[in-house]
Amino acid sequence: MSDRRMPLRGNLTRRRFLQGSAMAGVAAFLAACTGTKTGTSAAPSAAAASASAAASVEASPSVAATPKVATGPLKFANWPAYIDLAGAAGEAGEYKPGSSPTLEAFKKQYSIDVDYQEKIDGNDSFVQTIKPALVGGLPTGWDLMVLTDWMASKIVANGWAEKIDQTNVPNAGKNLREALRNQPWDPTNDFHYPWQSGMTGVGFNAKTLKANGIAEPKKIADLWAVPANKLTFLEEARDTVGLVLLKLGIDPDPAKVTPDDMQKVADDVQPLVDKGLRFTGNSYLKDFGQKKVWAAFVWSGDLASSGGPDDKFIFPEEGVLIWTDNMLIPKGAANKYSAELMIDYVYDPKIAALIANYVYYVSPVQGADAEIKKLDAEAASNPLLFPTPEIVAKQHNFQALSTELEDAMNEQFSTLSGT
Repeated sequence: MSDRRMPLRGNLTRRRFLQGSAMAGVAAFLAACTGTKTGTSAAPSAAAASASAAASVEASPSVAATPKVATGPLKFANWPAYIDLAGAAGEAGEYKPGSSPTLEAFKKQYSIDVDYQEKIDGNDSFVQTIKPALVGGLPTGWDLMVLTDWMASKIVANGWAEKIDQTNVPNAGKNLREALRNQPWDPTNDFHYPWQSGMTGVGFNAKTLKANGIAEPKKIADLWAVPANKLTFLEEARDTVGLVLLKLGIDPDPAKVTPDDMQKVADDVQPLVDKGLRFTGNSYLKDFGQKKVWAAFVWSGDLASSGGPDDKFIFPEEGVLIWTDNMLIPKGAANKYSAELMIDYVYDPKIAALIANYVYYVSPVQGADAEIKKLDAEAASNPLLFPTPEIVAKQHNFQALSTELEDAMNEQFSTLSGT
């Protein structure tokens, strides 16, 4: 996904808006994220709870066969506001050094520094910055990075990821949810562990739409009634193309979509582009905050965790897209063991709960759901954290594309987005 986040964390009213009968569906949701179709921040009070909880929680200790020494600083590249934050940073939804309880507790436990940067605004754009080093067999300058499944699979296939020493990640090996195991591109998790899973749907500012006489959208198709220059779609081609396919009534199952369908998407979106539609990453959050954007294609947790009080996320009637972001250690990482320690650390259910309860995405960690409910009882009915069966039934996976289909998509999307 592209840049994921912005100001004003949700209050109790906002959380109640997000609630629904959502206790069931997590396993089915995660199964759908893997491509097997069946049929995700917190309020200011939760951010404060996160700070105190992380301070009192130590991840389950890793048992290594031989003594190993953590080195740093651990260079960690992630998407914006994609980890638990506290204080002013938690309110703003923007990481500042020292603002993540999880990172601070990790630094204390292992006595190393962490250079955490919100550097990823899109899979393609980020990978392009490190590709010359990867191709040349040189260090990228990063020790840990988070990429969406389709891009993660390419990194692994090209031999650009370090093999994870499983003896250094016992929490991850034990606590990874069953539905996310046995991925065809890395069936034994030699090169990746999931970070979070989420959905792509529709976001809008209710107050702005009402002031301009525009009804709140219930469908993807309703966005075509919003002025195009007040719309943004995602620069992640799979997200935008997948949603437009749903809008056109085309099942976005990669096995069924054809190159001709890519042309239909382009024909449907081009008139919006001609009238000012833009393609962005998580920067749509800043656009929402500045009222530059009234509606957009968005990722499920963003507006809930980092949007304003009038910003809403909906599961459109046509359906939503699903995906998983994954931790990988790029080839040549200077601090590989420290990266493995971080992977293992965030797979402690208590730590995973702190992260998920802030970012409002679905944790891949078995046991995190129970810990989330201890942190915040209201979270138990949040469909972003616990998708309902009705939502799961509307999920679609548009990740594993054939070379022919991906080439057709990229050609059309490049023309639309001007990239």
